[in-house]
Amino acid sequence: MSQILLFTKNPLNEQVFEDRLRQLGHEVFTTKELVELCLLDTANHDFIQIFHQIILSETIANVEVKELVKTLNNYTIPIFRKSDEPVDEAQLEEWQKLGITEWIESRPSIESLREKLSCDKLTNESKIVFLPKTKEKLSLARLALSSGELKLFVILYEQKNQTIPREELCLRMWNRGKSNSSMSQLSVMVKHLKAKLASKGITGPIIETCWGRGYRLHETVNEQILVDVVDDVLFGQQ
Repeated sequence: MSQILLFTKNPLNEQVFEDRLRQLGHEVFTTKELVELCLLDTANHDFIQIFHQIILSETIANVEVKELVKTLNNYTIPIFRKSDEPVDEAQLEEWQKLGITEWIESRPSIESLREKLSCDKLTNESKIVFLPKTKEKLSLARLALSSGELKLFVILYEQKNQTIPREELCLRMWNRGKSNSSMSQLSVMVKHLKAKLASKGITGPIIETCWGRGYRLHETVNEQILVDVVDDVLFGQQ
C-alpha cells in the first residue's frame, strides 16, 4: 500500500481520517510543521520524495493550498485536497488546473477512499522506483494492448492532445450513444489502458480526465510511444 503524507493545521482533526487510511493498509505521516516549511520553500526534499501520495487537509486555507501546490508539483506526486463539503465539477476543474489530482471527502466511506487512492497507483509506483524514460520510443503495435484498448488509444492520439467528449468516444468506440452502461464501460477501459501503459514504463499522467468535458492524451505520451498503427485500427475494427 501507499505511504501518504498528510498536511494539516491541526493533527487532532485528522485522527478519524488517519484511522480510515490505516484500515486500508496505508502508512500515514501527518504533519503541521511541513506546511510552513513548504510555504517558505525550506522543506527537506529528500524526505517528501519518499511518499506516494500527498493529502492537503480542509484545515488549510485555499490561498495557502495554492502556494503549497506550486512547491509540491515539483515532486510529481499525486496531490489530493480533502474537503468536508461536496466539490462540484467546476471547482474540481479549477483545482486540477492548479495541479491537484482529485478531492477526498473528510469523512469518506472505506470503499470511496480505497478507489480514490488506487486510481493512480501503478503510475505513481513507476515514479517512486524512478523507471527511466526509454530513449527510443516504444512501438504501440508491440505493447500487447487489447483491440479495444488499442482503438481507444488511437482515437485519443488523433485528437492531438485536445479533449474529446465522452459521448463522442462512446460513438466511435461502439457506435452507441451516451448511457450509464457505455459511460461505465468507457471509464473502466480508460483506467485499464492507463494502468497497462504505466506497467510498460510509460510515465506521466498518460490520460487526463477533464471533468465535465471528456478525456485527452497527455502530451508527454507522444514522446514515449511510436504510433505505428492508425488506419488499421480505425478502419479495420468496428
